[in-house]
Amino acid sequence: MNTQAKNENVSVLVIEPMGAGGELLLQTIRCLGYRSVVATTREVYNSILKKHSELIDDVLFVDFSDTQAATELLVNQAPNFGVSGVVVAWEFLTDIAAEVAARLNMCGPEATLAKARRNKLTMYRTLENAHCPIPTLQAVITPDRDCTQLLYEELDYPLIVKPAENSASFGVTVVSSGEDIQQAVKDAGQWTHESPHGIPFSREILIQEYIPGQEFSVEALSVSGRYLPWGVTMKFTTEGKARAETAHIFPAPIPALLRDKILQAAEQTAVALGITNGISHTEIKLDKKGNPRIIESCSRPAGDYIPRLVELATGENPIGMYVKQSIGELGFDFVPAKPFRYAAIQFLRPVTEGRIRWIDMPKALRRAEMVDSRVTVAENAYVSPGSTNIERLGWAIFVAQKSEDIVAAMDEFNYGTRIYIK
Repeated sequence: MNTQAKNENVSVLVIEPMGAGGELLLQTIRCLGYRSVVATTREVYNSILKKHSELIDDVLFVDFSDTQAATELLVNQAPNFGVSGVVVAWEFLTDIAAEVAARLNMCGPEATLAKARRNKLTMYRTLENAHCPIPTLQAVITPDRDCTQLLYEELDYPLIVKPAENSASFGVTVVSSGEDIQQAVKDAGQWTHESPHGIPFSREILIQEYIPGQEFSVEALSVSGRYLPWGVTMKFTTEGKARAETAHIFPAPIPALLRDKILQAAEQTAVALGITNGISHTEIKLDKKGNPRIIESCSRPAGDYIPRLVELATGENPIGMYVKQSIGELGFDFVPAKPFRYAAIQFLRPVTEGRIRWIDMPKALRRAEMVDSRVTVAENAYVSPGSTNIERLGWAIFVAQKSEDIVAAMDEFNYGTRIYIK
């Protein structure tokens, strides 16, 4: 049988393939021989996705600022393109993806819990009811209750102030004393709509217990209620009041006992949030006692090329499994491949402001194999240090057989990279 010809008759609805996860989704669908039907806006297509046009077979232009209208349009149009499955990369549209899949009787997470996977206040209450290990919620700021009504002396410091609906560390601040609360709340509330689709944000701002330990994430696929993780990713961030991610290692070089505790917490979370089918990315930190505490979880692939790290470490593309499951081609007996080596990604960030003159990354490392690298800013672009992921200048991916080698390679890469800003 000609598998390629068979696959070309299969169309996958890809809801907004922006960012690293979207790029990997489009590449994977093409490699599998399926057709991609991309739901996006005209603005996003022209400014971001057009460079991937060779990976896109059909385009549906959608106004995502009206969730109900966007859902109806996709449900009505999907049969015209012969859509067999629904996948999503953009976190803000996971609710639409779940509803569309449910309405079309296709594989996906529970649509009734979509808000709990998008809104962090609803997520907190859902996880609290399921007795998941989560940070203590100390207060919620709403349009009807501003921060001047808080009794600062009754709060436990340090704490985290963050918006209920945003991502990529936007509006998230670590607060050490009451005098910084008002500014942190102002920072958290400065975004009223998601960009670039104009989706309105809820206005709640959460004040939570700060969890001080190492950060991790779990990359998994759920199949008919079975939680199947590829493993745990170790995450590195900037210091200070606001945190942005600077590097990842998969699998995390940690003891098996800690790994299993993290996986157990992630599974409990996925079940509570209705991720019974589909891919998930769950973020976790360790508390002062070294126990896992859930930060958040979402029914989408991880960003930051983490799925590529998983593939390099295990030989199995998690996004490929996600796509196959979406169209009903993944067997119920699926078991994720186990890691046989380590993979890491290191991001470059500016330490001063000015215009980029050049970036020189090492071509080889002594204790790891360089796999790929990319400069993501143009020459002469203005850059400055910041507290989110958008200030990145580029990245490099490398692999090693031993945990000590991958860690040493990260240090070697940092030491050997030269960034000239004037």
